[in-house]
Amino acid sequence: MNNAFDPSKLASLDNKTRTLVERRTRLLGPAYRLFYSNPLEVSRGKGVLLWDKEGNEYLDAYNNVVSVGHAHPAVNKAVAQQMDTLSTHTRYLQENILDFAEELLGTFGGSLGSQGHAMFTCTGSEANDLALRIAQHHTGHRGIIVTSEAYHGNSLLTAGISPALGSHSPLGEHVRTVGAPDSFRLDNSTLGDWFAEQVKEQIDDLQQHGEGLAAFIVDSLFSSDGIFSEPTNLMKQVIDIVHEAGGVFIADEVQCGFGRSGEALWGYQRHGLDPDIVTMGKPMGNGYPVAGIAVRHDIVEQFGTDMRYFNTFGG
Repeated sequence: MNNAFDPSKLASLDNKTRTLVERRTRLLGPAYRLFYSNPLEVSRGKGVLLWDKEGNEYLDAYNNVVSVGHAHPAVNKAVAQQMDTLSTHTRYLQENILDFAEELLGTFGGSLGSQGHAMFTCTGSEANDLALRIAQHHTGHRGIIVTSEAYHGNSLLTAGISPALGSHSPLGEHVRTVGAPDSFRLDNSTLGDWFAEQVKEQIDDLQQHGEGLAAFIVDSLFSSDGIFSEPTNLMKQVIDIVHEAGGVFIADEVQCGFGRSGEALWGYQRHGLDPDIVTMGKPMGNGYPVAGIAVRHDIVEQFGTDMRYFNTFGG
């Protein structure tokens, strides 16, 4: 992580911060990372602002999950009202989840809007994990294609398709990578053809190794690859190639969904695409663990017949 605190520089911190970092390491272990060379201890937030314990004010330009701001009164009211009413899950009849699913599916348009289903999880990792399981069951194949610096989650399955986690988190043998369409360094006039040819080559390789193609999963803003929001005309031919090979197109909207592109509610909509599965998380709960997928009926039908799905907390 490029902007992480370097534990070897612990002695350079002031006494208070050093003591807190040492306590954190002792209690939480070595796997967690901290931002910044001088780690920030935040104590509260409101809207786009954060404050530390000394009362110093910061603009939250990172904003990982709070898409409508910290401590938003409407979110707080809804959460408090639900906590005061009921904690439920998807094995009981409960109308609220149906109202939400109906409203959510109405935002997609295309085949998901007309013949899609919503399935709920707690995290984006769970959502991507579920989407991959469905795709593999639907196609009868294992092969997955991702971009070369992609991050899709922390579960065993999703870490295995997340090259951003580094060389100590190896990719599965059924996983292939393609370079992201770097519109800053590459010729934009041929970028779509270049991207499509890479995907085709990796599909051919999967087929030669007996894996076949289950899914191409991509964040349409290429958030972990460097954020390449333009051009928006290069993805369709890639998805056509995926479908021709019998694969499923999964739009990973965990980072770029819910309006974060500023142009459309969903990142893939900027490209004029019609995904088979959409995964979502992070800003979905504005800081609370809410995530899920939307999936076409024909993609999930056999999975739903052969297996059961429930989630203790999701939904």
